[in-house]
Amino acid sequence: PKDAYDEAVRVLTTPALAPVFAPETLAEVPIVADLNGATMKGTIDRLIVDDDTITVIDFKSNATVPATPGDTPEGLLRQMGAYVHAMEQIYPNRTIKAQILWTKTAKLMDLVHADVSAARKRVIVP
Repeated sequence: PKDAYDEAVRVLTTPALAPVFAPETLAEVPIVADLNGATMKGTIDRLIVDDDTITVIDFKSNATVPATPGDTPEGLLRQMGAYVHAMEQIYPNRTIKAQILWTKTAKLMDLVHADVSAARKRVIVP
């Protein structure tokens, strides 16, 4: 519990992460979208909307943090791909970016759009 508290405080007080928690960001955003012909429901941890770009941020508390975006586990890439796909449906004329905030290191990782899009296509919907 103390470790979790210390991790949360570090995330909330890291200056480089201040834009993630700015008042104009959206928190815990529920979404519903079509995913491979099925309805996907989810909650985006943070959403930053500006005139040109939509940034989807998910917080992850994994014990092991990938060294590079290419090392991100498949399941997380699929999740972020689904979120990006949903945002592309809602904001078709804006650039959609996906990031993971690794709470253990209090760092944001930009994911490669092609990687999350390809992972989304590998989602199997019952």
